Amino acid sequence: MGADNVDAFQRFIFSVPRLRVQAAALVLLSAVYGIATVAGFWLFTPFSPDPSRIVPVAVLIFLIPFVVAAELFPRVLDGYPRPWSYFLALTSQFVLFVYALVLSGANNVGNAWSIIWLSFITLYLVNILVLVVSTGIDRSDRILLVSLVEPGLLIAAFYALGGSDLGFSTYRHVFAFASLLIAAGFLVLVLLVVDYLIKSNTDVSAFELTSGLLRNDRESLDLGVEARPSVETFAVDNGSRLTVAAPWVHPGPLGGFGGGQLSGNLIDALNGGRGDGSGRDPSGAAAAAADGDAEAAATDGGTGAASNGDAGFFFHVPCTHKEDLSNPADAERILDAVAEPDGTERASRLVTESYGEREGYADVRFHGRRIGDQEVIVLHGEGIDDYDTGVFMRDVDHDEVLLIDQHRHDIQQGPDVEIQYGSAEADRLKRAFDEFRDRLADTELADDYAAGFSVTRTGQDALAMVESVGDQEVLWIGVDTNGLTPDVRATADAYREEFDAVIPFSTDTHASIHELANMRESDTDAIERAVDRAVDDVAPATVGFESRRTEPVKLLKNDYNGLVFSVNILIRLTLISLVTLYVLLVLWLFF
Repeated sequence: MGADNVDAFQRFIFSVPRLRVQAAALVLLSAVYGIATVAGFWLFTPFSPDPSRIVPVAVLIFLIPFVVAAELFPRVLDGYPRPWSYFLALTSQFVLFVYALVLSGANNVGNAWSIIWLSFITLYLVNILVLVVSTGIDRSDRILLVSLVEPGLLIAAFYALGGSDLGFSTYRHVFAFASLLIAAGFLVLVLLVVDYLIKSNTDVSAFELTSGLLRNDRESLDLGVEARPSVETFAVDNGSRLTVAAPWVHPGPLGGFGGGQLSGNLIDALNGGRGDGSGRDPSGAAAAAADGDAEAAATDGGTGAASNGDAGFFFHVPCTHKEDLSNPADAERILDAVAEPDGTERASRLVTESYGEREGYADVRFHGRRIGDQEVIVLHGEGIDDYDTGVFMRDVDHDEVLLIDQHRHDIQQGPDVEIQYGSAEADRLKRAFDEFRDRLADTELADDYAAGFSVTRTGQDALAMVESVGDQEVLWIGVDTNGLTPDVRATADAYREEFDAVIPFSTDTHASIHELANMRESDTDAIERAVDRAVDDVAPATVGFESRRTEPVKLLKNDYNGLVFSVNILIRLTLISLVTLYVLLVLWLFF
């Protein structure tokens, strides 16, 4: 993923430990930090604190303020998850411990005073920043108050443990309190300026976008232009029916915003249930039926196509984020355009051609077969992420060609190259595509097309499909992810000795920023079971596809560029401002 893409948000996403683990860590670390702090003062300062001070330091300084804050934040800020709150408390606890170590090296009382208050101000600002980013700037007034609880309790503990005995004047106390409030006001001002600048570029609140992505909210972006994209429907019927939607819409931009959950929603609907809108069937009925367990589906209340063995999946066509839906509800209009194409048993063998070794061509590989008068072509461009829609299909009838982008790159180390329409690279790709179609047109059709398929939905949607023409067998392995994890790539490679060709692909889903950031492996056991079922399911079949236009939907188009600029502004300007603020704080308090 390119650094200028909305996917840059995934750099800041990680999984927090379970709440029980974090709560235990908070208690345990308070004892560790308390012991280390007292030991540091005993070793590096003229003071010789009594060991009995360890307990009050651990409890009053490193435990109570953070437990209170961790429990208070979710209660005051509706919807803020407790695990996040405890993780923020653990982070703040560590920050305070670092300041405690620095404090043990202070060379005079004045510097010690400045370090103590710098720690209080830092914790206050950290809480404000994290809460604004994760809940929205519209709650800034409430955040300013609730974030004050943690430093307020620390200030009280500081004075309870002898801070008032340092002999500082009332002016120094007032100055310290004022510095805390001024720093908070400056931070909120910076955040408001950032939000204003981004809104002036595109009518989206940066913090509403960020908090929504973090919470995986399902939101509409008030952006884009009206369009009626094509939706191609690929279908295989061997007694049961596989329906694969291939809309000329990109499944993004990210999370629940716009069409980020498009692929999961369509897969869910095509497997017999719309579920909860998250792209996963909460009842498990569709999963059971798609896995071939009709009895389990009936028991779980499975209905529709899934209950009679039919299944569905999603193909990613070569397009960019400019084709993102701005409104997630428009997925219904995409679904309404899914057709029931007529099929044919006449198909050619699969043809494969690589153009990477040819002078003047891009490093691209095509797989393709004719099915009656139509062509199904799969492409992989090495080092290429996405393509403008006109690169390949500008003069091609969608009723004649179904073009699929494998999007098989590594899920964490994906490319960031996007092919723009009209570029020299686009012209080379188009020339290779047209030459491949000329070769494909010369292939002979046979009357013995057979196929078997299985869709598994056990936590991760995946498709296994086996096609047979003559003595040639081809295996398709598809997963509803953004690229392939190494174990899926290894699984696909392991099948190359059993099949004449193996086509691994992903849907390029952007359904979950958390999966984008954290996914390192897939359920390959489930994929292997799906392959086994697909092999057992191979039977004479018909195959075909049909293209329809949707009712009007809104696609981001060039507004996506504004969204990208917003991400860049948010990340860079905020980081620069925070560094500047911290430097000013140090100068303010120490000099």
